[in-house]
Amino acid sequence: MRKKKWALLLLSVLLLAGYFKFFYKTYSETAVAKSADCIITLDVKRITNTVIWNTLTTPSQWKKISFSSGGKISWKKMFIIPDYIFIFHSKNHPANAWYTVFDIKDKNDFNKGIQQYHFEKRNSTGNLKEYFSNESGVELLQNGNKVLLGNAAIQDKNFMRQIADELFSKNQYTSKEIIKKNIESGSHLALQIIKNEFLQQDAVIKANFDKSKIAVEAIITPQKQFNFLEYNFNYSANSLSILGFTQPPEQVYNLLSDSVKNNISKALNFNIDSLLLQNNTSYSMDVATIQQRKDSAVTYTYDDNFNAIEKVAVNNVLEPAFNFTVRGQGVSSVYNYFKNKGKLENTPAGDLFVPMLFVKSYCSKKTERELNITSGNYQMNAADASINCILFLNMLLTKIPPPVLKYLPDDLVKAIANIESVNLYAKKKNEKIIFHCSCNKKNNDLPVVNW
Repeated sequence: MRKKKWALLLLSVLLLAGYFKFFYKTYSETAVAKSADCIITLDVKRITNTVIWNTLTTPSQWKKISFSSGGKISWKKMFIIPDYIFIFHSKNHPANAWYTVFDIKDKNDFNKGIQQYHFEKRNSTGNLKEYFSNESGVELLQNGNKVLLGNAAIQDKNFMRQIADELFSKNQYTSKEIIKKNIESGSHLALQIIKNEFLQQDAVIKANFDKSKIAVEAIITPQKQFNFLEYNFNYSANSLSILGFTQPPEQVYNLLSDSVKNNISKALNFNIDSLLLQNNTSYSMDVATIQQRKDSAVTYTYDDNFNAIEKVAVNNVLEPAFNFTVRGQGVSSVYNYFKNKGKLENTPAGDLFVPMLFVKSYCSKKTERELNITSGNYQMNAADASINCILFLNMLLTKIPPPVLKYLPDDLVKAIANIESVNLYAKKKNEKIIFHCSCNKKNNDLPVVNW
């Protein structure tokens, strides 16, 4: 009996220890500045537990497990990894200015890590020490045992110093209630956007993953003046990519800065204001496939007697087969704008759409309420699906030809290598907007994302 009691006691201790190790979580109330208007929360234990479970239930992945750090000082040795990591953006800061706070775990390992990751010292003001690393793209401000990390690409360093002053000197932190909204979402990652001129109330975007997919979902409540409309889109589920969206309300469109609109216009080679007219209804882009075409290029060289020698080089050219559709009462205005601005060139095959550089494309006004810009190689797939929504996107990544992937960053190609498809939509439900996105894995035992 005594042995059984000791065994039960030992089991209880192990279960309690396991609970504290894998499930009991605490969070810091001093890791997010009061000025934060957007907060990302990473639930470290939830992520770790899911990865462990996915690995344990996938024996084919066991041989890839490695516990060696190669003799390097890891970030985990430099900093205490909390149960929740908070990454935040502050109001009126650049869009790519994001910050996070860590506590130093071991000062010797921290100093070794500073050298290993090639951090250079910039300034020292009082207790504040500034470091930056172009190699890792990280800016680092140390105040005693606290460290503020930020994006080194931000040119004006006063933004980061302002956050350091807010956290380390003035002790101004965001409220517990705001932090709890992220934590109570019960997700691997939560992004909280504080209510603003667009949102009636704080919105929390949740992201979770398992062995088959990554899912992102949110319910947001826009201000009442932002009246989004839905449209019933018919499409082919077999297309490489199909995108549809309704005309953005004028109040939403006006939220875009002039510089953003100008950059979009430059990329498209025409004025975006002349396309997104308020009396339009919807827009859709169907990329059925990416086709390969042989293209011959003639060059000339000369022999010793200056006689021309013709050389023909045959290149394999990849071209998208697409159809872009504008619907609504404003299509005549869009067509007339293209015509008057020299964006259309009359040819025997139709009005050549000059801004499209990748493939010969033609603009046509099918009816008074529908305009199409269509590549010459496009053949429409039969519509076999429909969705009533504000926005949707379907992508079959497996249909992207490998040569196209070489134009993408290597890290991105590696990350999406095992993702088969992406499905996204935004729908109305009374005054709310339901958003859902799913990245679906290929049918194999590999992880969803391979970093």
